[in-house]
Amino acid sequence: MAANKNLDLATCTTAADAFKYPLPQVRQFHRSLTAELDEKNARLRTLVGGSYRQLLGTAETILQMREDIDIVEEKLGKVGNGCGRGVIGSMTEGLGKLQGSGRQGKQMKNLEWSAKMKVLAMCNITVGRLLKRAPTSEGGGKIERGKNLVIAAKVLVLSRLLVKSVGNMVSSRSRADEEMVDEARKKLGSLRRRLLRTVERTLERTDGDATQDDLIQALCAYSLATNSGAKDVLTHFLRIRGEALALAFDDDEEGPGVVKALELYTRTLLDVQALVPRRLADALAGLKAKALLKDESIRNLEALRLDVCERWFGDEIMFFIPYIRHDDLDGLLAVDTLRGWAKKASEVLLQGLSKVLQRKQEFKTVVALRTRILEIWIKEGGRARGFDPSIMLDGLRKVVNDRMLQLIETRLKKLHLVATEVEGTLDSWEKTKFEHGDLWDSAMLDMEVTHGATSFKQAIIARTYGRNDAVSRVFNGYQTWRQLVDEITTVLEQLKKQRWDDDLEDIEDDDILESRNRQLSEEDPTMLQKHLDSCLERAYKDLHEKVASLLVAKEDNGSFGAMSIFVLRVIRDLRSELPQSKSLQGFGLALIPQLHERLAVTVSEKSLKQYAKSFNKRSVPGRTLWEGDPELPVQPSPATFKLLNSLTLAMADLGSDLWSSKAVDVLKQYLRVEIGRTWKESLDTKTEEAVKVNKTTSNSENGQEPDLALPVDRTHTDGDEAKTIKRKEVLTQSLFDTLLLQSAFELSDKNVQDELQALRETLQSHIGLDSALQKRLPQAAKEYWKRTSLLFGLLG
Repeated sequence: MAANKNLDLATCTTAADAFKYPLPQVRQFHRSLTAELDEKNARLRTLVGGSYRQLLGTAETILQMREDIDIVEEKLGKVGNGCGRGVIGSMTEGLGKLQGSGRQGKQMKNLEWSAKMKVLAMCNITVGRLLKRAPTSEGGGKIERGKNLVIAAKVLVLSRLLVKSVGNMVSSRSRADEEMVDEARKKLGSLRRRLLRTVERTLERTDGDATQDDLIQALCAYSLATNSGAKDVLTHFLRIRGEALALAFDDDEEGPGVVKALELYTRTLLDVQALVPRRLADALAGLKAKALLKDESIRNLEALRLDVCERWFGDEIMFFIPYIRHDDLDGLLAVDTLRGWAKKASEVLLQGLSKVLQRKQEFKTVVALRTRILEIWIKEGGRARGFDPSIMLDGLRKVVNDRMLQLIETRLKKLHLVATEVEGTLDSWEKTKFEHGDLWDSAMLDMEVTHGATSFKQAIIARTYGRNDAVSRVFNGYQTWRQLVDEITTVLEQLKKQRWDDDLEDIEDDDILESRNRQLSEEDPTMLQKHLDSCLERAYKDLHEKVASLLVAKEDNGSFGAMSIFVLRVIRDLRSELPQSKSLQGFGLALIPQLHERLAVTVSEKSLKQYAKSFNKRSVPGRTLWEGDPELPVQPSPATFKLLNSLTLAMADLGSDLWSSKAVDVLKQYLRVEIGRTWKESLDTKTEEAVKVNKTTSNSENGQEPDLALPVDRTHTDGDEAKTIKRKEVLTQSLFDTLLLQSAFELSDKNVQDELQALRETLQSHIGLDSALQKRLPQAAKEYWKRTSLLFGLLG
């Protein structure tokens, strides 16, 4: 039974009961006891620690209570000493003497002077404290900054009355008292200026902490400080806001200054319409509701001690009521005043915005600022009654659009830097060495291939497309310019996707929303896109004309062939990244044929000169390799093979990137013309010489005319017949070479009639082959070219 029961901590109370079970269960029981013991020890430590901390806190509280009790006992002792019978009796006796002496005239004036000067000094201190005091909470309510300004203005008015009163008394006082009065006047002027500056700062604020109640209180404070009526107060308010609006553009150059100015403009319209004329008139009338010293806000200032000193002020101060014109501003005058201010302020706002935008050089920065100011105006501008928001909206659009048009034009004009780079390269061509790196150069093996092998891939692309340092400089400059154009295009696409009716709080007419969206998201981007397209077209046209003029200017230069290759590569790279505009797709195409022709001249010049030397051959190398019956050549002469091979090597040396299908066609056309022309001229020269020889021989023998159809007279002696046979063999080999060159330089128009075809016909007429041989020989030439064309890769 014990072996099948588990030990339970609740039932097993002694060691003897535990050892009735097997050893594994006893060990498990021991581990359970140890774990429970550790848990209870931890809980006990936590409980003791918490109790100890509570005990320490209680001890500190007791010590603090003891210190507070000592302080209270000390103060109560002082109060008890001050309330003793002897002390009270002395104070009563002194007060009686004071009242008795006060009935005398001179003493009365001294007391009045002292009271007024005492209150005047405390007024200066109190005004300073009120102007420094930040909004605080008292009794759960918030004392606003505007109320402090009104209280400070009332205290300032009291100071002005006291200064006037003591100024009238100072004539009978001492020199020191006169100096005190002068000092009080200076402090009064200083406090007045300080109060007005604080009022101006409050009126300038448009942030979330500035409420219309603050504005009302600040305007009341200004009215008290300057004795201004409602009309003058409104004029002052608009002047302060106008100056703040003009100065807002000088705050910074990053945009918040413009935003602040626009907020000042919109908030001024809304604030004036909310405050004038009723609320402002009521607030100014409230300042005259009771005497100044009866105002609770003044009497609650304990530092002034008005309960003690006011008895010495006299009726002029005691019953003073501020005189303020609160009814000199009617609704029509307020509307006219606000409209006049709004017209001038809008002009200042648009001029300032224009100046700020002139400092912006980034197109996307201007667009971001456009979005921000238009959002503010759409949200706030339409809330002002009696003002058409579309007028200001059109003004803002015009200023921003003008700047964006300027930026587009300025950026696109920078394409002339590409032409400048091309011009500089051509001017320094003779002094600079341009190397075209080979794709299989050993230097490629030493390049770093980590981190994506960026430099290695760029080197492969550059060498594949023949971008040496000169071409790369031009192309890199062009890519930098293209990034600017792409940025403008991207931003214009974003403008088209913007929507301006996201403010669900404002319920506007659908026609107004649709018209605004059409203006801002369709008309403006479309106008900018058209200007961008026209500027692009003009920029590429200027670049095309500049490159064309450079080619004309350098045409007589000895390195014009290499220059043409450089320009050809530049045009090809520029055309590879043209903007998506149909009007730009023809850029550079008019120059390509001229450049291809010069490329053909450059690549074939040496080969043609070397090949022209073979036109005067008198025998056929490899005559024994002729085949068939009768024997005819089946492979070209060594000179023709060398021509094809040298052309292929020359084309590869210049770069395989140059040889587009049109470039190869131009080269083949040029070769057909040049080879046919020079070979035919050489053949005609030889024929004329042979005719002269035959004519001389014939005249010397029998006076007969030579046969002009044959280059060699068949009626001569055996030696002449041998020469005639060799001559015919040379012409036959030449005909085979011509046929092979026709196959190698075959054009898309196979029926073209050019100099090479004319040479073929001339050779056929000189040889006089029958129709079977005339078919066999061209077939042999085509078969040879078919077998060997891969040897001449670029040409084939």
